[in-house]
Amino acid sequence: MAEEIDIRNLSIKCGNCNTYQTLSGFSRRDEWNVYTYECENDVCDPKVTRTILEVPREMDVFARRDAEWRGGGKHGEIGDGNPTD
Repeated sequence: MAEEIDIRNLSIKCGNCNTYQTLSGFSRRDEWNVYTYECENDVCDPKVTRTILEVPREMDVFARRDAEWRGGGKHGEIGDGNPTD
């Protein structure tokens, strides 16, 4: 695969408080993996400053490599990113 995106290599910062946000959720939408990031402080309201990152499923190294995620690889292999159910 020539083009890959690994969310481990990305920094997500809040535009309101300028601190780094933490991965707080994951879902799938059609052919996309959707990651949700939020601030972990008492300054920002997550409903206002939540960041949504959408990654094409076929390019998403994070979800394909992690065996705990549906569609992830097993025993160190890289999965295809597609859930089995």
